[in-house]
Formats: sequence, C-alpha cells, structure tokens
Amino acid sequence: MNDFSHMQRHKEKLMAYVLHTEFGYTKASIAQLMKISPQQMGQWIREASYEIQINSLQREVSGLKQELIALGYTPMKSLDPSDF
Repeated sequence: MNDFSHMQRHKEKLMAYVLHTEFGYTKASIAQLMKISPQQMGQWIREASYEIQINSLQREVSGLKQELIALGYTPMKSLDPSDF
C-alpha cells in the first residue's frame, strides 16, 4: 500500500466518522456508500473516534506543559551515570 492510499483511507475513516456522528447517517448506509462491510465501517468509526480522543489529549497535555513552564517549572536534567 503506498502513502497516498494510506492517506486516502485515513480521510475516508474520518469522513465516515463525521457522517455517522455529526450528520446521523447509519453505519450500514455509509458502508454501502464506501463499498465496505458494515462491520468494517464500525471498525473505521471506532478507530477515528480513538484518534480524535488521542489528538485531543495530546493538545491538552501540551497546554498543561506550557502552563507549568509559565509557573516556573522546567524539565528536569536527565540523569547521567557520570553524575554519580
């Protein structure tokens, strides 16, 4: 599978997610439209949901890191065996 095909599949999963969760289409009707099984469509929607949750958490953690830096916290120095 080439990179373009992978990117297209990712976009299709996200489109299926939006069609189902935001526009109210059934998984069966989206599966028929995209010419895949309803079971595969369910998997796509779950995967897209997980990706969205992960991205949201990554943004939240990044924001918290910036807040901690603004409060004066800094990343600790990595330990090196020569420090002992």
